Amino acid sequence: MSAKAVSPSSRDQWRTVFPLNEAQRAAKFLRDTWEELVTTKPQGFRATLRENKLTEKLYIYLARTSTGKGRLTGFWINEKPDGELDDPHSTDPQIVKRIRKDITYASNLDNQRLELIFEFKKLSSKNSWVQYKGQDGMRRFVDGTYAKGLPLALMVGLVIGDYDSCLKGLKLSLQSKGSRDDLRMVDRDTGKYIFEPSTAFPSVAHFDTEHNRPADRAPRHGTMLLSHIFVTLPSDKT
Repeated sequence: MSAKAVSPSSRDQWRTVFPLNEAQRAAKFLRDTWEELVTTKPQGFRATLRENKLTEKLYIYLARTSTGKGRLTGFWINEKPDGELDDPHSTDPQIVKRIRKDITYASNLDNQRLELIFEFKKLSSKNSWVQYKGQDGMRRFVDGTYAKGLPLALMVGLVIGDYDSCLKGLKLSLQSKGSRDDLRMVDRDTGKYIFEPSTAFPSVAHFDTEHNRPADRAPRHGTMLLSHIFVTLPSDKT
């Protein structure tokens, strides 16, 4: 059964101290940069390339243009390493899991720490919806270690083929009972598990989902808001 989270007032309190304006500008700059690149450099950004190659190229452009063109004060990180230790208090702790985050934007403007993680997944078919929601997709932010203790993160879907039907299928899949339970989705007492338009990134993300996280990985209020951006990925450009 999809768990209910804490009261709406305490659940949204993080927004009063979170540097949401800068996060919105960073997300918009990432989205706009991607759209420019797939238009002007189609051979370098196409569906036959692996996700890590696509995000690496995108990162390079973001890092080079973020200050001058994007007017952003933070910095971008590609495949930021992280992991878990079997016993961090041991004299010889062992790494039991290594992870690398696709793209991260980080800033400490006016002493307001911001760490914004973007996870990229290709979307083209019903099978890709499973991957988008799975262990290497959304679940990294639900029961995985991504964005530990953070209230907000982003999924970026790279849509190959029919854009509208792909998004429609994904949303239907997310609203199935199995997905709601597996992803610990929160409905905010409205009966809806997809919040559209996005409340965190209204001009950039298509919708939000909210998820209960294990206590040792959750922010203080107990849930994470996951915003979903979708951009096109050319299937065959020559």
